[in-house]
Amino acid sequence: MIYVDPIVYEIGLFFSCLIFLFVFSHLAHISKNYFLGITLILLVVLDFLLPNYGYFINIAVLFLLFQWHNKDKLLLINSILLSSLIKLISETLANPIIILFDNQNISTKTVWGSILFIIVNLLVQLAISITLIYLYEKFNIEENWNIAKSALFGLLIGYLFIVIFLFMRIIQHYQAYSDLISSIMLFILIQCIFIVIIFLKGNQTQRQTYTRELTKEQLKNLKMYTDQLEHDQIKLRGFERNYKGTIAGLKEIAKTGDFQQMQTSLGTLEDYSNSYFDNISMQLFKDLNNVQNPYLKSLLISKLTLIHQNQIECHFECRDVVSDGFINIFDLVRLLGISIDNAIEATKKQTNGEIQIAIIEETAQLSFVINNTTSNQADVTEMMQEGFTTKKHHSGLGLVNVQDIKRKYPNLFVQYRKNNQWFNLSIVITK
Repeated sequence: MIYVDPIVYEIGLFFSCLIFLFVFSHLAHISKNYFLGITLILLVVLDFLLPNYGYFINIAVLFLLFQWHNKDKLLLINSILLSSLIKLISETLANPIIILFDNQNISTKTVWGSILFIIVNLLVQLAISITLIYLYEKFNIEENWNIAKSALFGLLIGYLFIVIFLFMRIIQHYQAYSDLISSIMLFILIQCIFIVIIFLKGNQTQRQTYTRELTKEQLKNLKMYTDQLEHDQIKLRGFERNYKGTIAGLKEIAKTGDFQQMQTSLGTLEDYSNSYFDNISMQLFKDLNNVQNPYLKSLLISKLTLIHQNQIECHFECRDVVSDGFINIFDLVRLLGISIDNAIEATKKQTNGEIQIAIIEETAQLSFVINNTTSNQADVTEMMQEGFTTKKHHSGLGLVNVQDIKRKYPNLFVQYRKNNQWFNLSIVITK
């Protein structure tokens, strides 16, 4: 058991907790504020008083303190577990420096020896933590592994943490650390590889399930589309017969020269024609043939039908043929789904609510424009805050999720504008 000067140890404990809190705040997307300072002091005190239970106390404290801040509990739990695992790995890999001190005959029983040991230990912890965070960001682990939604990720990280924790406690109990340093590193590496393989396999299964569900939804929406076209085709045949009969009647009236009757009949014909042309196929679905991607077309069918069912005035336009979204189609479907759902939610309780949707294909970019009337006085900055909502019992993460998707693609640009009457959303994907 290594001896370190108590005061130096407490200072080192403070900076170790600071590194841990830095990692956690980065993973959980928690802004720097005074509450993090209070949390730091609390963690240091508890780690000092109960050193044998420090990791588990830290996990409990972070969850209790920050569950109000992060509405997505699963993301919070996974971030806490991953932060704790990074701390455990960094401390485990930093401990072998005691062997270096022994080889150099540097005693930690002196104040300067203790200070040097703590500084080197902290630098190793910091370097490992920064490296792991860099890899986390570089490979976009949060989005690619869907950490905010994956309970499997939390279970596997929790398993890895407990296995390494117990393994290290056994090593420390038998004081065999220096003899088994290579075995320890190999064990950690094997466990990490095992966890990655299991998670990737589970993630692949989840993606396959999601794709199947999306395909079912696509078939359902396409059936709805074809049923609506068939229904309108039947109406067209009836309209054609009645239209020909009405024209024949107008010819007879014209022969008699009764212009009053002629005017009345023309008014009746106009009303009848408007009642036919005012249908979902002629108005909303008229440009859907230009949308060639089946997933995107399925989404638009579903959302346009939902808008029609909510009796919201809607204008949809897609003048050019669109075949490729230029980003992952599932992310594009999710992005547009969130945006259109927000527009529907904002307008369905308005007396004269209106939604405008346009898809514009250009040489260098593909644009999606979604506009809706608004009665909400909140500004765009407030609406993009996590937790904002105008709905009861709803997390209100729509615009926040849009920003999360945006961060994945450097060629994706999302712009919001708002005035007293309209909320304008523009999604631009450069080619």
